[in-house]
Amino acid sequence: MKVAFKLGYLGRGYHGFQHQPAVPTVQAAVRDALRSLGINDGSFCYAGRTDRGVSALGQVIDFYVNPAKADLAVPRVVNSRLPTDVWAWAWAPVPENFSARHAALWREYRYLLPGGGLDLDRMRKAARELVGVHNFRNLSSEKRGPSARNLMRLDLTEEKGIVVIDVRADGFLWNMVRKIATVLELVGSGERDLAWVGSLLDPETNRGVAPAPAEGLIMMDVGYQGVSWRVEPYSMRMAKERLSAVLKRDQALAEATGVLARSMEEFRG
Repeated sequence: MKVAFKLGYLGRGYHGFQHQPAVPTVQAAVRDALRSLGINDGSFCYAGRTDRGVSALGQVIDFYVNPAKADLAVPRVVNSRLPTDVWAWAWAPVPENFSARHAALWREYRYLLPGGGLDLDRMRKAARELVGVHNFRNLSSEKRGPSARNLMRLDLTEEKGIVVIDVRADGFLWNMVRKIATVLELVGSGERDLAWVGSLLDPETNRGVAPAPAEGLIMMDVGYQGVSWRVEPYSMRMAKERLSAVLKRDQALAEATGVLARSMEEFRG
C-alpha cells in the first residue's frame, strides 16, 4: 500500500526540507513521525527540496505503508507526532509506481515582495518576457545540467503594499523563483529595463542576479494526473489555529520593530 500526503510547514525553524546531520529539517521531522508510529521505516519520496527559511502549503510526499498500520496513515494521526509548524492536511491512495517527484506535471510557488513604490506595469512587462520555454541558466544558482524550463505562468498582483508573484513551471532550477523575484523588483524600481531581462535568457552570456530573501517564498502546490486528494477538515482547522497564533506574535514583533525604527528617526537629530 502506498499513500501520498500534502504537507504544509513554516520554514523559518528549519535548515531546509532535505535531511542534514545535526540541524533540524522538515524531512527529519516527517521521518521521525512515520517511524515512531510504525507506519514504515521513515523513508518517503518528496516533490521538491526547499531551502532554509522557505515555507510550503502544498509539498507532496509519498510512502509505503506497513499493512498492519494502514489505519494510522492519515494526516490527523501523523500530525500528532509532528511539530506544530509542520502538518499534513490531505492524503490520497496512489499506485506503487507513483513518485511525488517524477510524476509531477508542474510546481507552483508564490513570492511575497514588499512593494515600496514598485511599478507594477513594468514588472508585468518583464514577466511576459520570462513566460514560455527558455534557458534559465542565468536565473539559477546551479550552473550544471540542463537548464531549459517551461515557465507556464507568472502573475503579479498587489495586496496591502505587497507584490504577490505567482509562478508555475514544469520544473524549477535552484533559486530560480527567488532570482525571478529579484529581476522583477529591479525592473519595477527602474534600475533595470526590459532589454536586460531579455539578455538574462541568453545562456551564452554570464549574467546573474542575487536571489531574493528565502523568507518570502512559499511552495504552493504540485500538479499530478489522476490523484484524488482527500482533504481532512480536522487537520486544516488545527493548522489554521496554530498559524493564527503565530501570526499574532509576528504582528506584535513587526509593530515593535516599527516603534524602534521610528524612535531612531526621531532621535537622529
